[in-house]
Amino acid sequence: MNVAGVVKDWLLIAFSWSVIKDTVTPLNLFGYGLAFLGVAYYNHCKLQALKAKEAQKKVQQGGDEEAAGKLLEVRESEGAGKRDDAED
Repeated sequence: MNVAGVVKDWLLIAFSWSVIKDTVTPLNLFGYGLAFLGVAYYNHCKLQALKAKEAQKKVQQGGDEEAAGKLLEVRESEGAGKRDDAED
């Protein structure tokens, strides 16, 4: 819901800039760009999590041992990186 609020704000800003001729400073543009990057990163992470969840569900339903092995390898490599970071 928060992401939709950010998009709504962008539309209001675009409206005020184009119709009302409100001024937009370079600092404003920087902030808009930063907000855009944040929304893009959020959506990217959300999509990656959804793909991983679908892959896991496929493995559980299909019983495909090769796919399960690949998923396990990915999880183990991610877990090893997290453990190494925690030990430092």
